[in-house]
Amino acid sequence: MVEIIKKYKSSKYKGLMVDLDDTLITSNQVYDKAMKYTSSFVAQKFGLDKEAFYKLVQSKHEIIDHNFPTVHTRHSRILVYRMALDEMAINYDLGILPDIEDMYWEYFLNHVKVYPEVKDTLKKIRQAGVRIAIVSDGDLSLRIRKARKTGLTKLVDQIVASEEVIFEKPFSAIFTLTLSRLKLEPANCIMLGNNYKSDIRGAQLVGIRAGIFNPSTKSNLIGQDGTIVPDFTISRFSDILKELQIV
Repeated sequence: MVEIIKKYKSSKYKGLMVDLDDTLITSNQVYDKAMKYTSSFVAQKFGLDKEAFYKLVQSKHEIIDHNFPTVHTRHSRILVYRMALDEMAINYDLGILPDIEDMYWEYFLNHVKVYPEVKDTLKKIRQAGVRIAIVSDGDLSLRIRKARKTGLTKLVDQIVASEEVIFEKPFSAIFTLTLSRLKLEPANCIMLGNNYKSDIRGAQLVGIRAGIFNPSTKSNLIGQDGTIVPDFTISRFSDILKELQIV
């Protein structure tokens, strides 16, 4: 064990902040499948056209995402289905709404997977004495459930959610809270994510070196406005070891 720790000794960086969705776990495509799955269930229950109702649900999700761009409300699925059912003028028991949301997230949790090399790489990072924090927008409970279901909770030191600071990335509060919990300074940390605006610009604004994860398959790069320059880009998760100067 001593030899392994010496092999993966870190020279400068003492902390890794890493986004969850589409950086550690392959979320984007599963979100869409979960929405289609639950929409199909609701449509069948109320005798609706499945494809038409699915498109309606998608439109309501876009509305909520647009109306709540900086707070974790935009991740709510119960609001999406309430808006869709209300527009259809369906007489329904409100008690079905949390059941639909639970169905959505159960599907997601049962189908989401970690990217290749993630778990082995996180183990090596911790062996080098580098502390790891998942930094993710949304409510804390679901961040923990996602990490637990995919076997990540035992491989990180902290899970920090935007719910804890009200506003989502790129607002600085979530980064400063994470630094406080890791007991580290910005210069000693690296941020890795898939969102140029939220992950890269947000981290860079508080002095954290930040890079983009762009895998060859199931990549989901978002948030680029043409002005954001990441400090580095990696296509294999294990390449973060080089950025952390772990040798």
